[in-house]
Amino acid sequence: MKSPKNCTNILLVGLDSKFNTAVAEQLALRLQMHYTSCEDIVQYQVQERDLILQRVGVAYLKKREKSALKECAGYIDCVLSIGFELFKENFKLFSQSVICYLKLGKEFIDEVKSKIAYDERNQFLEENSHTTITLQNKDKKQASKKLIEILGELL
Repeated sequence: MKSPKNCTNILLVGLDSKFNTAVAEQLALRLQMHYTSCEDIVQYQVQERDLILQRVGVAYLKKREKSALKECAGYIDCVLSIGFELFKENFKLFSQSVICYLKLGKEFIDEVKSKIAYDERNQFLEENSHTTITLQNKDKKQASKKLIEILGELL
């Protein structure tokens, strides 16, 4: 993916949502920026998920999720975190963000059970992120430090 220009946000994506969130919060503290979880915004704006699915279907639910993510993408000077599934369907919305993939080895990922799924998701994230940060463990302080070094080169 081409290097970002005139970006206002930092978007962290990865295959371990909890770790992503922890690193994003740590990074926001270190950079003195606001932090937002895209999942939390979607969940807040689409509170009746099961009812929406039952009454009006998947297409409408996806439309509501996309609307919430457009709001997140429009934030300024914010560190954002997003899970793989939401990112996969909506990554093009984040054109004003530096997209950073926090890559952990398969042994650290509980959310992806099969090697094939891990490899496919990993490839997608590498192709659709501005930078990939390969991590040897789940140390959020080390990850945020590495991110700051790499972001300094990108911006």
